[in-house]
Amino acid sequence: MRTEESKTASTNLYSLLIFLTFIKAEARNYKQVCSSSSCGEINNISYPFRLRSDPSGCGDPDYELSCVNNKTILEIFPGKYYVKNISYEDQILRLVDVNFANANRSCSLPSGSVETTDGFVKDFRFRGVVASLGSRFRFVKCSRNISSLQDAANHTTVPCLTRNGSYVYVVYDGDYSYYNPQPSCSVVSLAPVDLLHDINYKFPSYEAVMELLEAGFVVGWSLECRDCSLAGKSCVVKSWDKPLTYICEREYKELTRTQGNLIIAGIVVGGLIALLVIIAILVFFVRKYRTRRNASSSTEKN
Repeated sequence: MRTEESKTASTNLYSLLIFLTFIKAEARNYKQVCSSSSCGEINNISYPFRLRSDPSGCGDPDYELSCVNNKTILEIFPGKYYVKNISYEDQILRLVDVNFANANRSCSLPSGSVETTDGFVKDFRFRGVVASLGSRFRFVKCSRNISSLQDAANHTTVPCLTRNGSYVYVVYDGDYSYYNPQPSCSVVSLAPVDLLHDINYKFPSYEAVMELLEAGFVVGWSLECRDCSLAGKSCVVKSWDKPLTYICEREYKELTRTQGNLIIAGIVVGGLIALLVIIAILVFFVRKYRTRRNASSSTEKN
Protein backbone atom coordinates (compact mmCIF):
# COMPACT_ATOMS: atom_id res chain seq x y z
CA MET A 1 0.00 0.00 0.00
CA ARG A 2 2.80 2.38 0.90
CA THR A 3 4.57 1.52 -2.32
CA GLU A 4 1.51 2.47 -4.39
CA GLU A 5 1.09 5.71 -2.43
CA SER A 6 4.77 6.50 -2.95
CA LYS A 7 4.45 5.88 -6.70
CA THR A 8 1.37 8.10 -6.86
CA ALA A 9 3.13 10.89 -4.94
CA SER A 10 6.17 10.67 -7.23
CA THR A 11 3.96 10.83 -10.32
CA ASN A 12 2.10 13.85 -8.98
CA LEU A 13 5.35 15.59 -8.06
CA TYR A 14 6.77 14.92 -11.52
CA SER A 15 3.62 16.28 -13.16
CA LEU A 16 3.78 19.38 -10.95
CA LEU A 17 7.41 20.02 -11.94
CA ILE A 18 6.53 19.75 -15.64
CA PHE A 19 3.60 22.13 -15.12
CA LEU A 20 5.73 24.68 -13.26
CA THR A 21 8.41 24.51 -15.97
CA PHE A 22 5.75 25.14 -18.63
CA ILE A 23 4.31 28.06 -16.67
CA LYS A 24 7.79 29.56 -16.24
CA ALA A 25 8.50 29.32 -19.96
CA GLU A 26 5.14 30.86 -20.84
CA ALA A 27 5.64 33.65 -18.32
CA ARG A 28 9.02 34.45 -19.87
CA ASN A 29 7.43 34.84 -23.29
CA TYR A 30 4.37 36.69 -22.03
CA LYS A 31 4.22 40.30 -23.12
CA GLN A 32 2.32 42.43 -20.63
CA VAL A 33 0.46 45.29 -22.24
CA CYS A 34 2.49 48.32 -21.19
CA SER A 35 2.76 51.82 -22.55
CA SER A 36 6.15 52.78 -24.00
CA SER A 37 8.60 54.67 -21.81
CA SER A 38 10.90 57.55 -22.66
CA CYS A 39 14.20 58.98 -21.49
CA GLY A 40 15.73 62.06 -23.07
CA GLU A 41 15.95 61.65 -26.85
CA ILE A 42 14.75 58.03 -26.70
CA ASN A 43 10.96 58.12 -26.59
CA ASN A 44 10.04 54.63 -27.82
CA ILE A 45 11.28 52.29 -25.13
CA SER A 46 9.03 49.23 -25.36
CA TYR A 47 9.22 45.43 -25.37
CA PRO A 48 11.65 43.78 -25.02
CA PHE A 49 13.32 46.86 -23.51
CA ARG A 50 12.31 48.42 -20.24
CA LEU A 51 13.49 51.19 -17.96
CA ARG A 52 14.61 50.31 -14.49
CA SER A 53 11.74 52.42 -13.16
CA ASP A 54 9.05 50.57 -15.20
CA PRO A 55 6.57 48.18 -13.52
CA SER A 56 8.05 44.72 -12.95
CA GLY A 57 5.84 43.07 -15.58
CA CYS A 58 6.86 45.39 -18.41
CA GLY A 59 9.61 44.42 -20.83
CA ASP A 60 12.21 41.70 -20.45
CA PRO A 61 14.57 41.97 -17.45
CA ASP A 62 17.52 40.99 -19.68
CA TYR A 63 16.97 44.16 -21.71
CA GLU A 64 16.73 46.69 -18.92
CA LEU A 65 17.91 50.25 -19.51
CA SER A 66 18.56 53.00 -17.03
CA CYS A 67 17.80 56.71 -17.31
CA VAL A 68 20.53 58.89 -15.80
CA ASN A 69 20.54 62.67 -16.22
CA ASN A 70 17.99 62.31 -18.99
CA LYS A 71 20.22 59.91 -20.94
CA THR A 72 19.39 56.28 -21.71
CA ILE A 73 22.16 53.91 -20.67
CA LEU A 74 22.71 50.25 -21.51
CA GLU A 75 25.21 48.20 -19.56
CA ILE A 76 27.16 45.53 -21.43
CA PHE A 77 29.57 44.32 -18.80
CA PRO A 78 31.90 45.87 -17.96
CA GLY A 79 31.09 48.90 -20.13
CA LYS A 80 28.35 51.51 -20.17
CA TYR A 81 26.86 52.92 -23.36
CA TYR A 82 24.48 55.72 -24.24
CA VAL A 83 21.59 54.53 -26.37
CA LYS A 84 21.27 56.89 -29.32
CA ASN A 85 18.56 55.04 -31.26
CA ILE A 86 16.38 51.93 -31.12
CA SER A 87 15.08 50.37 -34.36
CA TYR A 88 12.45 47.72 -33.67
CA GLU A 89 12.08 46.91 -37.38
CA ASP A 90 15.79 46.20 -37.86
CA GLN A 91 16.24 45.02 -34.26
CA ILE A 92 19.34 47.13 -33.72
CA LEU A 93 20.62 49.65 -31.20
CA ARG A 94 23.02 52.49 -31.85
CA LEU A 95 25.35 52.89 -28.89
CA VAL A 96 28.09 55.31 -27.87
CA ASP A 97 30.59 54.47 -25.16
CA VAL A 98 30.04 56.85 -22.24
CA ASN A 99 33.79 57.58 -22.26
CA PHE A 100 33.59 58.87 -25.84
CA ALA A 101 30.37 60.89 -25.68
CA ASN A 102 30.50 64.62 -26.41
CA ALA A 103 29.55 65.57 -22.88
CA ASN A 104 32.42 63.55 -21.47
CA ARG A 105 35.11 64.48 -24.01
CA SER A 106 37.62 63.25 -21.48
CA CYS A 107 40.65 61.35 -22.62
CA SER A 108 40.20 57.74 -21.59
CA LEU A 109 40.09 54.19 -22.82
CA PRO A 110 36.79 52.48 -23.73
CA SER A 111 34.68 51.66 -20.68
CA GLY A 112 34.65 48.04 -21.84
CA SER A 113 35.16 45.76 -24.84
CA VAL A 114 31.85 44.78 -26.45
CA GLU A 115 33.47 42.41 -28.92
CA THR A 116 35.98 39.60 -28.82
CA THR A 117 39.23 39.86 -30.78
CA ASP A 118 37.59 38.07 -33.72
CA GLY A 119 34.68 40.48 -33.94
CA PHE A 120 31.91 38.59 -32.12
CA VAL A 121 29.73 40.34 -29.54
CA LYS A 122 30.43 38.87 -26.11
CA ASP A 123 27.00 39.48 -24.60
CA PHE A 124 24.52 36.73 -25.59
CA ARG A 125 21.66 39.26 -25.55
CA PHE A 126 23.04 41.13 -28.56
CA ARG A 127 23.99 38.53 -31.15
CA GLY A 128 21.44 39.47 -33.78
CA VAL A 129 22.40 40.13 -37.39
CA VAL A 130 23.52 43.66 -38.27
CA ALA A 131 23.16 44.69 -41.92
CA SER A 132 25.97 47.25 -41.91
CA LEU A 133 29.51 45.92 -41.72
CA GLY A 134 31.51 47.53 -38.97
CA SER A 135 35.10 47.51 -37.85
CA ARG A 136 37.00 48.54 -34.76
CA PHE A 137 39.90 50.35 -33.18
CA ARG A 138 42.45 48.57 -31.04
CA PHE A 139 43.96 50.54 -28.17
CA VAL A 140 47.57 49.48 -27.78
CA LYS A 141 49.85 50.31 -24.84
CA CYS A 142 53.62 50.22 -25.33
CA SER A 143 56.59 50.59 -23.03
CA ARG A 144 58.56 52.50 -25.68
CA ASN A 145 57.91 54.86 -28.58
CA ILE A 146 57.22 52.88 -31.77
CA SER A 147 56.07 55.80 -33.95
CA SER A 148 59.18 55.62 -36.13
CA LEU A 149 58.87 51.89 -36.85
CA GLN A 150 57.71 50.94 -40.33
CA ASP A 151 55.55 48.13 -38.95
CA ALA A 152 53.71 50.70 -36.81
CA ALA A 153 52.96 53.10 -39.66
CA ASN A 154 49.19 52.70 -39.11
CA HIS A 155 49.38 53.44 -35.37
CA THR A 156 47.89 56.80 -34.33
CA THR A 157 49.24 58.26 -31.10
CA VAL A 158 46.81 59.05 -28.26
CA PRO A 159 48.61 62.12 -26.83
CA CYS A 160 46.56 62.55 -23.67
CA LEU A 161 47.24 58.96 -22.55
CA THR A 162 50.92 58.92 -23.52
CA ARG A 163 52.95 59.88 -20.46
CA ASN A 164 55.50 58.67 -17.89
CA GLY A 165 57.19 56.29 -20.30
CA SER A 166 53.91 54.72 -21.38
CA TYR A 167 52.85 55.14 -25.00
CA VAL A 168 49.26 54.57 -26.12
CA TYR A 169 48.25 54.15 -29.76
CA VAL A 170 45.03 53.40 -31.59
CA VAL A 171 45.10 51.04 -34.57
CA TYR A 172 42.31 50.72 -37.12
CA ASP A 173 41.23 47.19 -37.99
CA GLY A 174 38.94 47.08 -41.01
CA ASP A 175 38.26 43.37 -41.36
CA TYR A 176 38.98 41.79 -37.98
CA SER A 177 42.27 40.49 -39.25
CA TYR A 178 44.94 38.99 -37.05
CA TYR A 179 46.95 41.65 -35.24
CA ASN A 180 50.38 40.95 -33.85
CA PRO A 181 51.51 43.79 -31.57
CA GLN A 182 55.10 44.91 -31.31
CA PRO A 183 57.22 43.09 -28.66
CA SER A 184 56.95 46.06 -26.27
CA CYS A 185 53.18 46.47 -26.76
CA SER A 186 49.92 44.84 -25.78
CA VAL A 187 46.26 45.36 -26.72
CA VAL A 188 44.40 46.87 -23.75
CA SER A 189 40.95 47.46 -25.24
CA LEU A 190 38.76 47.38 -28.36
CA ALA A 191 36.21 49.90 -29.61
CA PRO A 192 33.81 49.05 -32.49
CA VAL A 193 32.94 51.71 -35.09
CA ASP A 194 30.82 51.97 -38.24
CA LEU A 195 33.51 52.32 -40.86
CA LEU A 196 35.04 50.35 -43.70
CA HIS A 197 38.51 51.46 -44.69
CA ASP A 198 41.80 50.01 -45.81
CA ILE A 199 43.39 48.12 -42.93
CA ASN A 200 46.67 50.03 -43.25
CA TYR A 201 44.96 53.41 -43.11
CA LYS A 202 46.43 55.77 -40.52
CA PHE A 203 44.21 58.52 -39.18
CA PRO A 204 45.86 61.96 -39.24
CA SER A 205 45.14 62.61 -35.57
CA TYR A 206 43.40 61.18 -32.54
CA GLU A 207 40.73 63.88 -32.96
CA ALA A 208 39.73 62.20 -36.24
CA VAL A 209 39.47 58.90 -34.41
CA MET A 210 37.36 60.50 -31.67
CA GLU A 211 34.84 61.78 -34.22
CA LEU A 212 34.17 58.20 -35.29
CA LEU A 213 34.02 56.93 -31.72
CA GLU A 214 31.52 59.65 -30.84
CA ALA A 215 29.29 58.51 -33.73
CA GLY A 216 29.02 55.11 -32.05
CA PHE A 217 28.24 51.68 -33.44
CA VAL A 218 25.31 49.29 -33.79
CA VAL A 219 24.48 45.94 -32.22
CA GLY A 220 21.61 43.62 -33.05
CA TRP A 221 19.38 41.97 -30.49
CA SER A 222 17.31 38.80 -30.65
CA LEU A 223 15.32 37.10 -27.92
CA GLU A 224 15.49 33.85 -29.90
CA CYS A 225 19.29 34.01 -30.07
CA ARG A 226 19.38 34.86 -26.38
CA ASP A 227 17.36 31.75 -25.59
CA CYS A 228 19.48 29.61 -27.93
CA SER A 229 22.64 30.82 -26.17
CA LEU A 230 21.15 29.98 -22.77
CA ALA A 231 20.45 26.49 -24.12
CA GLY A 232 24.07 26.16 -25.23
CA LYS A 233 23.29 26.44 -28.93
CA SER A 234 23.99 28.97 -31.67
CA CYS A 235 21.20 30.59 -33.70
CA VAL A 236 20.57 31.08 -37.40
CA VAL A 237 18.20 33.32 -39.33
CA LYS A 238 14.88 31.60 -40.09
CA SER A 239 13.33 34.43 -42.10
CA TRP A 240 14.95 37.56 -43.52
CA ASP A 241 11.64 39.40 -43.56
CA LYS A 242 11.76 42.29 -41.10
CA PRO A 243 11.77 41.94 -38.22
CA LEU A 244 14.15 39.01 -38.59
CA THR A 245 13.23 35.72 -36.94
CA TYR A 246 15.76 33.19 -35.68
CA ILE A 247 15.84 29.52 -34.73
CA CYS A 248 18.37 27.48 -32.79
CA GLU A 249 20.89 25.73 -34.97
CA ARG A 250 20.76 21.96 -34.94
CA GLU A 251 23.23 20.47 -32.54
CA TYR A 252 25.80 18.23 -34.17
CA LYS A 253 27.61 16.18 -31.56
CA GLU A 254 30.99 14.67 -32.29
CA LEU A 255 31.05 10.89 -32.27
CA THR A 256 33.09 9.05 -29.68
CA ARG A 257 35.77 6.63 -30.83
CA THR A 258 33.57 3.68 -29.82
CA GLN A 259 30.61 5.05 -31.79
CA GLY A 260 32.86 5.64 -34.80
CA ASN A 261 34.25 2.11 -34.62
CA LEU A 262 30.74 0.67 -34.36
CA ILE A 263 29.63 2.63 -37.43
CA ILE A 264 32.69 1.46 -39.39
CA ALA A 265 32.09 -2.13 -38.27
CA GLY A 266 28.46 -1.85 -39.30
CA ILE A 267 29.43 -0.55 -42.73
CA VAL A 268 31.99 -3.35 -43.18
CA VAL A 269 29.60 -6.08 -42.03
CA GLY A 270 26.79 -4.64 -44.12
CA GLY A 271 29.09 -4.54 -47.14
CA LEU A 272 30.16 -8.17 -46.62
CA ILE A 273 26.55 -9.30 -46.28
CA ALA A 274 25.61 -7.41 -49.43
CA LEU A 275 28.57 -9.01 -51.26
CA LEU A 276 27.57 -12.50 -50.10
CA VAL A 277 23.98 -11.88 -51.22
CA ILE A 278 25.20 -10.76 -54.65
CA ILE A 279 27.47 -13.83 -54.92
CA ALA A 280 24.61 -16.11 -53.87
CA ILE A 281 22.32 -14.56 -56.49
CA LEU A 282 25.00 -14.97 -59.18
CA VAL A 283 25.61 -18.60 -58.17
CA PHE A 284 21.87 -19.25 -58.27
CA PHE A 285 21.50 -17.85 -61.78
CA VAL A 286 24.63 -19.62 -63.02
CA ARG A 287 23.37 -22.96 -61.71
CA LYS A 288 19.94 -22.30 -63.14
CA TYR A 289 21.48 -21.46 -66.49
CA ARG A 290 23.62 -24.62 -66.47
CA THR A 291 20.65 -26.76 -65.46
CA ARG A 292 18.59 -25.42 -68.37
CA ARG A 293 21.52 -25.83 -70.73
CA ASN A 294 22.08 -29.46 -69.67
CA ALA A 295 18.36 -30.20 -69.98
CA SER A 296 18.34 -28.67 -73.46
CA SER A 297 21.37 -30.78 -74.54
CA SER A 298 19.75 -33.97 -73.26
CA THR A 299 16.58 -33.21 -75.18
CA GLU A 300 18.49 -32.63 -78.42
CA LYS A 301 20.38 -35.95 -78.04
CA ASN A 302 17.15 -37.85 -77.54
